[in-house]
Amino acid sequence: MDSEDDIVLHLVGVPHVAKPMEGVFPGKGYVLIAILLLGGSRRMSRQTIAALLWDDAPEEKALTNLRQLLARINRFWPLDEPLIEVEGSNLMAGPGVRYCDLAQIMARRKSQVLAERVAVVRLVRGDLLDTLDSGGPDLSQWFRSERERFRRQVLALAGDVLMEMTQFARAKKSDIDEIGERMLVLEPEREESFRALMEAYGRIGDVEEASRVFDDLKKTLRKELGIEPRPETVATMRRILANAPRPRLQVIAEPEVLGTIGQIAPPPPALRNLLGLPRVSLFPPQPRPGEVLHPLYRMLIEDIANDLSRHATFAVTAPHSSFGVADTGDRERLAALRSGYLVTGFLVPGSQKMALRLTRNPGDEIIWAAEYQVGLEDLVVAFRMISHRIAKTLASEIERDQLDRLRADPKPLAYRHYLEGHLLFKNCDLPGLRRARVEFQKAAAADMDFAAARGAVSNALQLEWLMLGANDPSLLMQARREAEAAISIDAGNSVGHWMSAVIALHQRDYDKAAEQFLEAETLNPNSADLLESHGDTLAHLGDPDAGWQRFQRAIELNPFPPDRYWWGGATIAYFREDFDGAIDMCSKMENDQSVLRILAICHGNLGNKEIARSYGARLKDMYPGIAASDVVTLTPDKKGNMKDIIVRGLRVAGIT
Repeated sequence: MDSEDDIVLHLVGVPHVAKPMEGVFPGKGYVLIAILLLGGSRRMSRQTIAALLWDDAPEEKALTNLRQLLARINRFWPLDEPLIEVEGSNLMAGPGVRYCDLAQIMARRKSQVLAERVAVVRLVRGDLLDTLDSGGPDLSQWFRSERERFRRQVLALAGDVLMEMTQFARAKKSDIDEIGERMLVLEPEREESFRALMEAYGRIGDVEEASRVFDDLKKTLRKELGIEPRPETVATMRRILANAPRPRLQVIAEPEVLGTIGQIAPPPPALRNLLGLPRVSLFPPQPRPGEVLHPLYRMLIEDIANDLSRHATFAVTAPHSSFGVADTGDRERLAALRSGYLVTGFLVPGSQKMALRLTRNPGDEIIWAAEYQVGLEDLVVAFRMISHRIAKTLASEIERDQLDRLRADPKPLAYRHYLEGHLLFKNCDLPGLRRARVEFQKAAAADMDFAAARGAVSNALQLEWLMLGANDPSLLMQARREAEAAISIDAGNSVGHWMSAVIALHQRDYDKAAEQFLEAETLNPNSADLLESHGDTLAHLGDPDAGWQRFQRAIELNPFPPDRYWWGGATIAYFREDFDGAIDMCSKMENDQSVLRILAICHGNLGNKEIARSYGARLKDMYPGIAASDVVTLTPDKKGNMKDIIVRGLRVAGIT
């Protein structure tokens, strides 16, 4: 059945035949078809059916009435395929019932495809055999029990559909409206239906509509039953309101003007060969003698390095790797960075200055040296001056105009919170993520024009949502709002586009994810963090080989990366069905909590039963009640290739 238009016989709502025919379809014919459908595929005897339809008539009269009814059904049914098949003294539903709404509802309500279950709910335009008289005592009891069962099944299905369609904080309001209409038609005073609707609107961020539903519920309960909503419903509304966005002043970026009318935008940059680009590595400054370096100074240099990665005419080593080399003093690791330029420095004794110099490597030729005021209140100015100086030295004249597109200058306190957040935002553990998010939110609250802080909040929220099993759509919804805010403040900063792409991927908006990532990469072509994330997304979009190329380039820029790189690399390898490679990536992580699903699936597919079961047991401890279907639902997979791999691996791991 391709569409609702193919339905000819309607038994749900007001019974009717939606096709021209000669005569009138008999009323008890609708009941007979419903009896046969609800009885399953089994045959039913004529005596049983006749006794139910005419329970107040003698058996012989009832059987005669049944014969006449069958003849009328055959005479007035407008299609060639019969509704009823007769086998001796038994009756059963015929092939024509596939054109019946009730048959479609029963056949498709347990489908694994969300769109099919949504279509089932849309077929419900009222109660079972609505408006028909119930008949004698036996038939009246049949109507009561079957209608009650039908309503329970449809309402449960509608609740599940609402949950699934809004699970990733993305659904059309009109679709939720339609499902809600079907639920309230069946039971207008059912509080659970109102609550399911409130939660659905809340998950997509439509607080106004959730409030309207709550108000409608209160009016209905007071008018019809004289009661107030239950405490759990009030708590639901309170939670939705708590997650509502706070109004805040935003700066809207002016749209860019094309140089020529109708000019086609240049294509996004292809994967460049880094060997052709000059490369610079930035190292943390040395502390004053006898002192410990304040961690914010490390973060200042790291932020400068990350910001410089937007330039296309030179490459910047990811600070995670260059800082690791500086901390260990390993000469072999220094050579592995393959940098032609080094930025080193120290804090000047007896002052609030940082001395920096840019040298050519090898040879230690000093290209420039300078001192900068770096009191905690001077960090913003230091950031801007150092970034400009390095870029002016290494970037071409064509690239200089990009310097004017640096993020809006944050206030000193905001910038300090931003750096504090990045100190906590290193590896994949939930407490660290949450503490980092708080610092980023403080930075955004102190300076509402700080695009990078808003993007960092978005990143922290999205990772927290993922670490919690993707069961809290409000986190993903908040992450989306923060990404959109970052873009509106500074459309030239890649972080907003980057996070918008990641969130679109999890919301199954695959086209937007691909488009936003290409936009981000155009703005920031040599960011190791962005390349790793883009590679992970390409794997989910069905091109893991292209994703692997970007991941390798990210590792080239950041050869000693944090855990989240290996998480992304393991995901790409797993999509390439390189299970050994994925396991090897996971082994490089300090904390494997975030990759337990990958490890269980990969070991399961390799037949490592005992190891797979150990990871499966840890997954069950972390996510009680987890099922393979939960992992399938959580995994954004545009081509749908991973379902069998996930189910097969988790089955070996003891998760069914």
